[in-house]
Amino acid sequence: MSLRAYRLLLRPPGIPRLVVSVLIGRIPIGIFSLAIVLLVRQQTGSFAQAGAASAAWAIGAGIVAPLQGRLVDRFGQSEVLLPSTLLNAAAVGGIVLAARAGQPTWVLAVLAWAGGAALPPLGACMRSIWATTFASDATARNTAYTFESMIAEAFYIVGPAITTLLIAISSPSAAMLVAIGLSVVGTIGFATARLARSWRSDHGDGERTRAGALASPGMRTLMLAIVPTGISFGTLEVAIPAFSVAHGHRAALAGFLLSAMAAGSVLGGLWYGGRHWSGPPVRRFILLQGIFALGLVPLIVADSLPLMALLMVVAGLALAPVAATGYLVVDRIAPAGTVTEATTWVMTANVAGGALGAAVGGLVVQHGSVRAALALACAGPAVGTLVTLVRRRSLHAVAATEVVAA
Repeated sequence: MSLRAYRLLLRPPGIPRLVVSVLIGRIPIGIFSLAIVLLVRQQTGSFAQAGAASAAWAIGAGIVAPLQGRLVDRFGQSEVLLPSTLLNAAAVGGIVLAARAGQPTWVLAVLAWAGGAALPPLGACMRSIWATTFASDATARNTAYTFESMIAEAFYIVGPAITTLLIAISSPSAAMLVAIGLSVVGTIGFATARLARSWRSDHGDGERTRAGALASPGMRTLMLAIVPTGISFGTLEVAIPAFSVAHGHRAALAGFLLSAMAAGSVLGGLWYGGRHWSGPPVRRFILLQGIFALGLVPLIVADSLPLMALLMVVAGLALAPVAATGYLVVDRIAPAGTVTEATTWVMTANVAGGALGAAVGGLVVQHGSVRAALALACAGPAVGTLVTLVRRRSLHAVAATEVVAA
């Protein structure tokens, strides 16, 4: 593993500022969802209302993200990021005030939806800049996308820990306000940087269509492949707490187990992104999908918390690599002028799958067993791999021409 490859990412002028801004501005991603649940539960005494607010946040983020991406591609990054972070801050502040005032569930849900919908698309914007900066160097882009995937996983480790600390010394409201502050500071730092202000999507000679990024058959294939994997993640978020309770532990320890998978993803990403790879990204993407699917299978036979933690680390090893390679494929199959929108569609597919997986997983746990829910989680990436294999021609038609230098 070579960390030199990651250091090279910071050489282009202006990139270090963007990286620092993204690190600050995206920490709240790991804070908001948990803090919303704990805040609404504390103020209303209802897990139902807390769950409704959390779900509304996720739905808002998932539905509106592609629209934000399309606006970024059309008008620029700063023009979208600055108003979105202010709207997001206003909505989150509204959630805090409404929860303290004992407002009904629908008010909290509407504000949460607005907060999720206005969440600044920092990750998508950063990936667009990576794509432009390293347009002629697929190896560097592979490393950059792996770095992005690792950072995203790290936020889901650090965010809940920060939330827990802030609640311990203050309250869920304090956690929400700190998250607002970090989001605004990071987003403004990013949006006012020279690279972000000057970035424009390359529309080429293509004609815009209403379908946007989804006009590409390859993008539709990726969406069909990613949704089942999202179902797996959503199922695990229900099955892992159930597993913890079934083995005589508190459900809260599930956070430790889910963090173990994120830690595995970071480790796998460090190794993968520090190496040079040859061959078409599509072939590697399919292979990594299959490896990730196989890595989940041992979870079904886990019979203790320590063993499950170890297996979650192993299962996560392929997560960052498969995500990074998927974005390499997106670079090649997204229609001209839709690179940011295409990236946000990946998130939307994950959110949609996650919501469906959480709902179905809850039913399986309630009326079946924890093991059956874990089996469902394992089936998701396997189905995604099969979809990619069956429809691989839609990806190879464009993407197979790219070779990452050995």
